[in-house]
Amino acid sequence: MFKRTLIIGDVHGCLDELGSLLDLLDYRRAHDRLIFVGDLINLGPDPMGVLELVAKLNADCVLGNHELGFLKFLDTGVKARSAFAALKKSMGNRVHYWKTWLEDCPLFIKSEGVDPKDSFLVVHAGLVPGLEPEDTPPDILTGVRTWDIEKGEPGGKRHPPWFEFYHGTRTVLFGHWAAGNVVMRSNVIGLDSRCVYGGFLSGLSWPDRVLYQIPSKCVYHSGD
Repeated sequence: MFKRTLIIGDVHGCLDELGSLLDLLDYRRAHDRLIFVGDLINLGPDPMGVLELVAKLNADCVLGNHELGFLKFLDTGVKARSAFAALKKSMGNRVHYWKTWLEDCPLFIKSEGVDPKDSFLVVHAGLVPGLEPEDTPPDILTGVRTWDIEKGEPGGKRHPPWFEFYHGTRTVLFGHWAAGNVVMRSNVIGLDSRCVYGGFLSGLSWPDRVLYQIPSKCVYHSGD
């Protein structure tokens, strides 16, 4: 039985910052469950090193849009991001192993607390307001940012974030919303604090909801 659950935001290949954050969290494999919100790879300096560390720690990770994009690249050869080819090359003769490892990552993780307020859901991006994750399409779970409540579909930049319309009691912990620092509300916690863009790498201790952050060493990527 784990004493704590530690949830880590979007790493994006920032291996040094991840190591520092695990030290700050005083992560102990025998006592702590470790969960990543996805987007372990791309944009940062060492995506392969991040994958290897997460696998070595036997941590849980939900799929992010970058992992789904990479899997699509491996299946079709069509690359939306040049980093996919570089990551595949760095895998050497273990491409099949890493493809299987990523395919085994779920789209979401649910945890039921003894007290209902301690129940949580980890997903990379978000939910359709009013729907359970089991009923939500993968592209929403891994890619939604804003929501057009009138049309009932993902919105554009002028629309509010999806979590403005989430009224569930289960706390949703997510990444992908890289609009600033973390989002901390009673029922939603957003942990993408833009490490790869020069911000912070964030981790949360559950159920005490204590936030830990490590500043990025530099700006690794300037785009979205």
